[in-house]
Amino acid sequence: MSVDFDDMDVLVTGGNGFIGSHLVTALAERGANVHVFSLNNNNIRDIPRVKFFRIDVRDFDAVRNAVKSISPKKVFHLAAIVNVSRDMKDAWPIADVKINGTLNMIRALEGTDYDCFINTGTCEEYGQNKPPFTEDMMPMPVSPYSASNASATIMCKMLHDVNGLPLTTLRQFTCYGPGQKPGMLIPYVITSAIENKDIRLTGGEQKRDFNYVDDAVDSFLKAAVEKRAAGEIINIGTGKSHKIMDVVTSIIKISGSSSKPLFGTVPYREQEIWDIRADISKAESILGWKPATSLAEGLERTIEWYGNFIEHNLK
Repeated sequence: MSVDFDDMDVLVTGGNGFIGSHLVTALAERGANVHVFSLNNNNIRDIPRVKFFRIDVRDFDAVRNAVKSISPKKVFHLAAIVNVSRDMKDAWPIADVKINGTLNMIRALEGTDYDCFINTGTCEEYGQNKPPFTEDMMPMPVSPYSASNASATIMCKMLHDVNGLPLTTLRQFTCYGPGQKPGMLIPYVITSAIENKDIRLTGGEQKRDFNYVDDAVDSFLKAAVEKRAAGEIINIGTGKSHKIMDVVTSIIKISGSSSKPLFGTVPYREQEIWDIRADISKAESILGWKPATSLAEGLERTIEWYGNFIEHNLK
């Protein structure tokens, strides 16, 4: 299904981030007038039809004034501090952005004509549940990041059920693709492999459900125009999980690298989640969505992008 946003005012918080910048591009390509809340715009400054607002979602007055001036029809809420550390010192800023930021956005939209607010959740909300993860499972978060996301998800569900607000949560599983920040697993492994550097890793026994960024973006677009999505929590993944060690081995092979994967040189995290895998039946039945990109194809595209990026930036 081709989704059209021609001349529609839409708002994307966190629009300069990894998934957010891809979503902003996709919306602009479909004719939307895209308004972005973020703290910088280095990933989106050259995209036409985009208006940037340097706004922190924790600042309610700034959020309210900007929202009133935009009066968006659809809101895609991706603003977050993505940090899966178990350290308590990280809890306050992470929770402040995710919980208070989400509530600020929803409150600021009062009195406007918006018909869709998509909150971005995470597979980490499921924690130690047994896969495949279904949306009716009790959250079992193991980090401030996952706990904050679970709180925002529950808040959005409640505000729909009690107050009838058009709120949806898409629980995104492990997303990867071009432009992801180097500190994340796949870009770290790819850039190391391209440069033929040894790769320091955990034992690599964890399994993750890797979803290519274009497919993640497609889920946002479909959810924004599907009325049945309102009030729902929907998993967005592939339904398959892969061992980290196997993904690392594939990257080294595809890139033709001489890098050595040093498995076991990094300790596992406390309360490590060993298998993350989505049940995507709700995404298929409600959104008509399913992933279109295989892991092999997605890795090839991502490796090619980083190869070009590194070559360009080393010149």
